Amino acid sequence: MTEPNPTADRPSGDPPPGRPAGELPLRLAALGVGACGLLVVASWFDGDPVPLDLLAGPAGPPDPAELSSLAAAGLLASRPDGRLTLPEATRREIHTALGGEGRDLALGILRSHLGEPGSPGETARCLHLLPHLTRWTALTRPEDDTPDGATFLGRAVVLLLNNQMGSAALPLAERVARTAEMHMGPDSPKTLSVRANLASVYDQAGEHRRGARLLEKVIAARTAQLGPDHPDVWEAWNNLGGIRLTLGEYEKATRIVQGVVAHRTKVLGPAHRLTLMARNNLAVIARRAGRRDEAVALWEAVLPEFEAALGQDDTDAIVVRAALFRARRDHDDTDRTADLTEVEERIARFAASSHEPTQEAVAAHVERATALRDQGRHDEAVTAFREALERGRAALGPGHPLMVSAGYRMAYALDAGGDADAALAAAEDALAEADRSLGRTHYETLMAAVNVLTLLLQQDRLGDHQALLETRLADIIEGLGFGHPLVRALAAHRASLALNRPDWS
Repeated sequence: MTEPNPTADRPSGDPPPGRPAGELPLRLAALGVGACGLLVVASWFDGDPVPLDLLAGPAGPPDPAELSSLAAAGLLASRPDGRLTLPEATRREIHTALGGEGRDLALGILRSHLGEPGSPGETARCLHLLPHLTRWTALTRPEDDTPDGATFLGRAVVLLLNNQMGSAALPLAERVARTAEMHMGPDSPKTLSVRANLASVYDQAGEHRRGARLLEKVIAARTAQLGPDHPDVWEAWNNLGGIRLTLGEYEKATRIVQGVVAHRTKVLGPAHRLTLMARNNLAVIARRAGRRDEAVALWEAVLPEFEAALGQDDTDAIVVRAALFRARRDHDDTDRTADLTEVEERIARFAASSHEPTQEAVAAHVERATALRDQGRHDEAVTAFREALERGRAALGPGHPLMVSAGYRMAYALDAGGDADAALAAAEDALAEADRSLGRTHYETLMAAVNVLTLLLQQDRLGDHQALLETRLADIIEGLGFGHPLVRALAAHRASLALNRPDWS
């Protein structure tokens, strides 16, 4: 690959006012090799605070003496919480003076930290790395990428997609696509694969039609290259059906997925997992379209085949059984007293199928806690939420959508149980984690923000409530749309606050 141009696509390299040009190399030269290397690699990570855990070597954390020397030289600064931060002006100076030094090593450290694909805690580690991956991507250029680096970024994109974090994955996915197009050509099979992932990222990020258009182009290119019966073609068709469902185009989604079912039945057989999952998707479409009788009938027909082919404790079979339970409950319009029994049975089956807490198992624990809360069993609900958070944070990471949801749901349970201070603290923690990992317009971030707004208002902290409403209302409007009842209610509430408090701005 070509060497980087240190001034391209980066902020101006002019030294800060009052600091002579060329001073930084002299200060770096006065440092020890270890301290200098530490600083150069850290300049490619998110530096507030400096991620000392990522910079740890085989011998352990960075040498305190090296950190002290960097702070004494004015290259690192202290935060109010005692941790260290790398000022942005210093980062710019380092990159201007040293070009791409440390760039690939930094990405290698991130890749090493993620570990082997499929290893326990992989998702949690990916979320921990996310701000550093995003920063690294913003500071570098596709023309300087190595194949290993692009593959690693692509792996992170898939992990984020599988965990419904398309908004967070967007800058990484667009980068991988540009890299693939630049180095392998726009129509290579690998480029088409990363573009298919980018289409799914657009869909999860709310740009559904953009995702559909891109995926249609991928389908056309794959069909021309590989033929209409290739598995990659039908995988893309299946994903396009999902986007059409999100758009509310139920008839188009049904026709697409019916074609997927027919193809997979013919090629893979009726008992193959992919065939069965496509049939499940038909039931999902029917339920979302309001065709309750059809949805129940489709799930009743496919569930025995799931269990016969895959086993009753298979994860997909457990999920389909839960979907049938909910569809029957909604169809019969019965109360939710049986929800707790059903979810506890599901948790037991997940435990029997895997010792590691999967995303589906953690979701079941959050559902159990929510059912307890809805029954008014607030103390039990709080205990159950804390258990779900403990399980989920180790496996999925604190900023995972499920963990954010568990956090603000627990806040409601704490508040209902009379512990208003703990409720607000839990809600604010959930919102901070959502901001860090999901972005300000992710659905769970919006719900966490509404939770904090509600609790502040209940505690008569009107100034804090108004300030948060002012900073979050635009995000809520963007994420939910003007027609959403919550948006209308918050907009009306803000207007009433402004009218009642003319001095408030």
